[in-house]
Amino acid sequence: MEVSPFLPYKLLLHRPKVEAMLRGELVYPISVELDLSNKCPHDCQWCSFGTSASQGYRQQTWVTFPSPRIFSLLDELKTVGVESVTFTGGGEPLVHPEAYEILSHATKIGLQWGLVTNGLLLRGAVAAAVARGATFVRVSLDAGSDATHMVTHGIRHPQYQAILRQLGDLRNIEASIRDGMPRLAMGASFCVMDANWKEIRQAAIDLKANGANYLEVRPVFPTDWRGDGWTGGLSPANAEAALHEVESARAQLNDSSFKVIGMTQRFDTITGPYTKPYSSCHIGPLMTVIGADARIWWCCVQRGQKFFEMGDVSVRSFREVWAEIHAIADPKKIDIAKCPRCRYDGFNQLIEQAFVDDGMHRSFV
Repeated sequence: MEVSPFLPYKLLLHRPKVEAMLRGELVYPISVELDLSNKCPHDCQWCSFGTSASQGYRQQTWVTFPSPRIFSLLDELKTVGVESVTFTGGGEPLVHPEAYEILSHATKIGLQWGLVTNGLLLRGAVAAAVARGATFVRVSLDAGSDATHMVTHGIRHPQYQAILRQLGDLRNIEASIRDGMPRLAMGASFCVMDANWKEIRQAAIDLKANGANYLEVRPVFPTDWRGDGWTGGLSPANAEAALHEVESARAQLNDSSFKVIGMTQRFDTITGPYTKPYSSCHIGPLMTVIGADARIWWCCVQRGQKFFEMGDVSVRSFREVWAEIHAIADPKKIDIAKCPRCRYDGFNQLIEQAFVDDGMHRSFV
């Protein structure tokens, strides 16, 4: 068994909070996804939150998180016991004009944090802040060459090699700050589609050569369910070949310092009919999303969908708004049959089958 940050089983480490949530008690999130920006210099065609062609949620709320509110919000999250924040999107978090100050503040108050970025702006003072304080940084790479990266990310000029160099520079910065003792988990994600699956191994080779720890590989799911989406992605005809590419990369490159992490259970949903293996979406109270417009969303995938908007922390405190959400939220009102495949599926399955139904026989080891 391979242990990685991408396994839903890590929810078992938070058993008291999960059980309190199931009893109906008010619990604060374990982790929060916090969008610093809905703006992005890339135009990934599969983005769930909108593209230049679809003019979706991001384009309709083309904003960065208001300052100084972002700093007091981080303080509030720390005070109520949130353990970690992932600065993500939405759009590209590092386009926020105060990105360095925000990341540094999270470190200063002792909040664990990670960063998901396209990597273009991962340099200078921001890179130093990441090296000094982040638990992880994950670049959305999605290619193994400049040419394919330009296609998948909808950009006009080559950036792939520059992003790789900046990852190498980041590792060197961390080494200088930490006296050669690396702590930062540095990796990339590779969203697999018909246009790029042949480059999985090359991306892994390039990442390893630049000091990264992992490449996380998962298939792209269509976004046509939003009504403004994209119907491309990884076709069933190429799913097996893509998985073979993952296994080939693993065999060649995996060692104590680098891993190719294939999200094989997600590939399984490409090749046949898919029904969610649970009855309700329970995960909202445990890992919430705060958008760049300061609205709270039940689901990371459903940002911008009015039904999933839960509150607004632009003015009022997180504690106050969260108490109201607890009073009105009802997961049973979410028709999961209408929801797309998403990364919450594993968590929800674990909650129902391990916590509710005791499918693991917790009293037996």
